[in-house]
Amino acid sequence: MEYKEISLRNIESRSEQIRQEFCEERIASLARSIAEVGQLQPVVVQKKNSHYLLIAGERRLRALKKDGSEKVAAVILEGEISPEKFRQIQLIENLQRQDLNPLERAISINKFMEDNNLTKKDAAERLGIARTTLTLWLNILEFKEKYQQEVLKADSAVTLSHLSLAHALASKTGDPNKMNELLDAVIRHNLSRKETQAVLDIFHKYLHLPMEEAVAAVLLKRERLKMKDYWAADKEKSNHNPVRKLLRSFNNINDNLEEYMEKEGNLSEEAQEDLLDEFLYLYQIMGILIPDLKNSSIEDLLAEMKNNN
Repeated sequence: MEYKEISLRNIESRSEQIRQEFCEERIASLARSIAEVGQLQPVVVQKKNSHYLLIAGERRLRALKKDGSEKVAAVILEGEISPEKFRQIQLIENLQRQDLNPLERAISINKFMEDNNLTKKDAAERLGIARTTLTLWLNILEFKEKYQQEVLKADSAVTLSHLSLAHALASKTGDPNKMNELLDAVIRHNLSRKETQAVLDIFHKYLHLPMEEAVAAVLLKRERLKMKDYWAADKEKSNHNPVRKLLRSFNNINDNLEEYMEKEGNLSEEAQEDLLDEFLYLYQIMGILIPDLKNSSIEDLLAEMKNNN
């Protein structure tokens, strides 16, 4: 291995470059940085007769050309480098610098595994990463292009963690459509990872529940949490306003119900009858306070709540 400055004109990029997309804005930014403080990290090349083949550092090379530089600091690898070794070096260099987007990274690792007939465990050892991390990265390849592209969007709620949850759901239920339903809900309602996990918890606990019902429950909880923050910030007023005090009481009831569901989940027949009596009494009182309730069925009210969320 040798380190020295070489002419940019003598360097050729290899066709097997694992990075497929280059952001011109980022390259321009890197060029400005190099112009300001110089090249802080060398490119890696292989000597080939009178010229050099680029192993790693395509972005740095493009930035230097944009900056008008004539020479580049390079680490020169001696001896012949097999295509498999080339890909391994490129992968490790890009993984350490976090230069690849999630899809490029997964495709490159998968090809590296196929070319070398490696298991996930073997590949993780060669690339110097945890096996669980490698598995998380590779999950993206098992999804439709629609969801792969969502992960790449800067403003999308979908992350690799969401894909991992969706993959686990499909494995547990044996139904690939479930993971599509879940990810569609993540996109539509901008669900966080924590909210997505809550959807799965509800779905696994109440298997008869349609996915949209589990999502609706989490969305309702999201709104309730907003209200709890509101009451906490406005507690002084709430204590002197009868309606606000009533709403705080309902909020406490909901907290108790959620706590019971998380701990127990089921009610005896006797307890169901007692709670139903209390609910019907409360519904009658609410019908007096809010006359419009008398003109709507429970189903209509639930449908309206879902549409609002």
